[in-house]
Amino acid sequence: MAKPRLVAAVLAVSAAFAAMGAQQRHEYTTTSSAAVAPFAYVVGRTGLVQVVDTSSGAVLVKADTGARATGVAVSPDGHRLYVVNGWTGAITAVDPLSGAVLDRVFTQIQLAQAAMRPDGQRLYVSSDGGVAVVEPDPLRVVAVIKAGGQPQGLAVHPDGKVLYVANAQDGTVSLVDTASAFQVSTVRVGGMPRFLALSPDGKRLYVSGQRLGDGTPGALSVIDTTTNQVAGSVEVGRGAGSVAVTPDGATVYLALPKEREVLVVDAATMTVRERLPIHSPGVAIAPGDSRVFLATGSTTTVLDSSNTVLATFRMGAAELGEARPRPFDAAMIAFPSSQPTATGLRTSSSNGSSRSSAGSS
Repeated sequence: MAKPRLVAAVLAVSAAFAAMGAQQRHEYTTTSSAAVAPFAYVVGRTGLVQVVDTSSGAVLVKADTGARATGVAVSPDGHRLYVVNGWTGAITAVDPLSGAVLDRVFTQIQLAQAAMRPDGQRLYVSSDGGVAVVEPDPLRVVAVIKAGGQPQGLAVHPDGKVLYVANAQDGTVSLVDTASAFQVSTVRVGGMPRFLALSPDGKRLYVSGQRLGDGTPGALSVIDTTTNQVAGSVEVGRGAGSVAVTPDGATVYLALPKEREVLVVDAATMTVRERLPIHSPGVAIAPGDSRVFLATGSTTTVLDSSNTVLATFRMGAAELGEARPRPFDAAMIAFPSSQPTATGLRTSSSNGSSRSSAGSS
């Protein structure tokens, strides 16, 4: 976005908050307002998006991408949100400052998950046909990478040189050279790998796999990226979900939607340290932030480093011009690879009394 347009958008949104904040109240409970990541990008199952102030719980911006969401990625500067509307085969670009849908591309195939290269120059989106390489602005598919069977989870190494692809059908993880957009090797992990997360230093890749038949339980595996060998694993139950790693690399959080639990795993020993009785399909941790964010349906739950509930942010209904607003069902939470400064979106209110309207395509 050009700088004049960004400034104009920031001023417009800030003015809207000032005018509306005194009349609108946003419900939340919190025990601390310490914040590192200023914003959380929360995506609902039906494609609704809400941008949340992580210090107050205020929903700052709302948007509607129009179709069921299966994946999400954020540009490094936090100024673009890319939602994968997997069932309709669409990739939708949203402006998190205004909620406006800026761009959309239809691929005519069913899509799955997404990851952004750290330099922001390429967006990767998985599908049964491979991994689409997408130019983000304007949205344009420029190549398709042939990976393994049924690509799902994606992760890009911090140096931007390697894309990791979880192949659910093959029980493998592909390593793709991002410069040539070709698969260079694979690592067999077994089971049905579906979600990936890298440690902040890029040395360990965590693979969350679902159960494959009675003989192969769900598992959390770890690949040493310096040797590209499986360095350990732990059985976790029926259906392993999304995974996130703490900034110090010491702890891994794994959502188990079918068990209605979140596992806390010791990264050094690959043993389960704690089972949290929280039903969440999505877990995320922002760079440099010790808090853990969980998508918990009508709320976003925030844990501190001791796994105590630090805050519960109540998400609002859609309220996007509909006769009967749809309830918000949080499924995914995303953060940029480097946190943007708290400008434009942040309100001066400490009680979360803020709301904005969203644009449309």
